[in-house]
Amino acid sequence: MDNPLITPERAAAALLEAARPLDVETVALDAALGRTLAHDVISPLALPPFDRAAMDGYAVRFVEPWPELAVAGAARAGDPPGTLLPGTALRIFTGAPLPAGADTVIEQEACRLVGGGANGPVLQIQIRGFWGRNVMRRGHEIGIAAPVMAAGTRLSPYHVSLLASLGTDRLFVRRRPRVAILETGDELQDAATPLQPGHIYASNGSLLGALVQEWGGEVVGRRRVADAPATTQDALRSLAAGADLVVVTGGVSVGDFDYVPAALEAVGTRLFWGVGIHPGRAMAGGVVAATPVAALSGNPGAAVVSWLTVVARFWAWWHGGRPVESFERLPLKTGFRKRSREPRYIPVRVRAGEARADLPQGADVVTAYIEAGGLAVLPAGSEPVDAGALVDVWEPGGIGGRSPRWVGPV
Repeated sequence: MDNPLITPERAAAALLEAARPLDVETVALDAALGRTLAHDVISPLALPPFDRAAMDGYAVRFVEPWPELAVAGAARAGDPPGTLLPGTALRIFTGAPLPAGADTVIEQEACRLVGGGANGPVLQIQIRGFWGRNVMRRGHEIGIAAPVMAAGTRLSPYHVSLLASLGTDRLFVRRRPRVAILETGDELQDAATPLQPGHIYASNGSLLGALVQEWGGEVVGRRRVADAPATTQDALRSLAAGADLVVVTGGVSVGDFDYVPAALEAVGTRLFWGVGIHPGRAMAGGVVAATPVAALSGNPGAAVVSWLTVVARFWAWWHGGRPVESFERLPLKTGFRKRSREPRYIPVRVRAGEARADLPQGADVVTAYIEAGGLAVLPAGSEPVDAGALVDVWEPGGIGGRSPRWVGPV
């Protein structure tokens, strides 16, 4: 790995340049969760589409002081708008259209019905109130012809709800990426078999498959090969032929049995080898059969950092969006005793306005990401960090209980 290290952004951009655009397809709204919009959405109507009652009560015309009012009927949600006659009130229920002539709804708790004259009981309003009280105005959420969502936005349950309220039945989205996964390593062994000396159970393929699914992709192939040049090359060729992206784990460092970087050059093009992150520095990118290849470390913690910093960014750009992420400047209450040659990403708990690096640390550790709320990012060349020193904490999607999200435009 004698090449200069590149930034995660440059690595993601190299993969994007090599990737084929994701086609557009239509899906039913009920199948749109987690999909990415291919076109902007402009509101065809106002939300709400009419003035309506925000709670149960009485629709009135605001005056001061309040007179006694005859109750002239009732309006329920779903009724056509009525008309409020002078000197009257209309019993109204939540969601019902405000009658013409009314401008205010007084909640029923602030009203009293008294008497029983020829025209029935009269309404006494027992609060001063104000004009427009308890009325949801037409278009107060979204105006007609207003931009609602940009192409490149990944749809959450709340996007789906909003689209349904606009009368959306089907919509244009990007096709799910087809991703193939390649695990390399002589030491890897199938689950549910007695573990042999010097072996470990293969788990990175499951990790990457789950990440692909969480990010909205489809796993179309998964292979595991021993550390050998020919088998590595053959696997890259066959997996690339049927996928939009190949993700490799293992065999990417500088050891005598790390054959992936050379295999990329043998069967395609190597785009980069070495990214300025720790853990995860040993990452390569390439193109095989017109399909981008992201080759990550065989250490699961390093693979996670490479995914979050490079692959996830590429993924959002590929869909026409940009990642939703946040940064906070927080005290690192536990401190950190190592120097950092490259920018270092430390899984931390984030609680009560502070970060704590008291989770298991190391490139080979994945358990930290179960509880991590973010990643403390220490700049390249950092000295050990004293307890209480301020650090940047990165909170990307896919960690700390946050779903992966991206929004458009880029």
